[in-house]
Amino acid sequence: MKSRTERAYDIWAHDYDNHPNPHILLEHDDVLKLVSPKRSDEILDAGCGTGKYALEFSNKGAEVTGIDFSDKMLEIAGKKCPGVKFYKDDLQKKLSFRNGKFNKINCAQTLKHVRKLNFTIKEFHRVLKKGGILVFSVTHPDMDWNGYETKSHGNFILGENSDIYHHKFKDYLFAVDNAGFKIDTIKQLPINKKIELLLTPKSYRIVKGRFEIIIFRLNKT
Repeated sequence: MKSRTERAYDIWAHDYDNHPNPHILLEHDDVLKLVSPKRSDEILDAGCGTGKYALEFSNKGAEVTGIDFSDKMLEIAGKKCPGVKFYKDDLQKKLSFRNGKFNKINCAQTLKHVRKLNFTIKEFHRVLKKGGILVFSVTHPDMDWNGYETKSHGNFILGENSDIYHHKFKDYLFAVDNAGFKIDTIKQLPINKKIELLLTPKSYRIVKGRFEIIIFRLNKT
């Protein structure tokens, strides 16, 4: 039986690429820079959705594997990215890969749906090669949503249809340390002109400058 969150993403999939996601738009350039995809890379895009990052990694010459638990998201990703291998997998269960399979993992805006954060981060550590990197982005744990208003939600509001776990900053730090990762970079991204057009004018005046996204780049030593 599919979880509530799986069903939510299956429903959202057909319209997902038609409405810019402010989180992805705000973080996009920084995520690409921190992952720094290269021709020799074997990259796991964990929680790949419709394949936005997977396609960009592949276009840089990397060998990319995308995983997601939404059949509909994977169907769209497969059509969009013919050079990428896509599999159905659940980040809350043991990943279907051998130890040390990848040298880079990207996990964008997905860990909010993971209840057992420690387990998932340990699984990322397991499937990474020694010397590999994990980059993951999440909504900033200290984000202040007062006054935050987008112009349009499309026809789907994720928070009303899926399970979201509000992990604290200390939860991420504990999971990272517990898995054996070393922190390379922590980047906090404020609301800025990249997403101004997605917010109402009044809202943007109120919330600009607040941290909305935090990105971790971790090393497996």
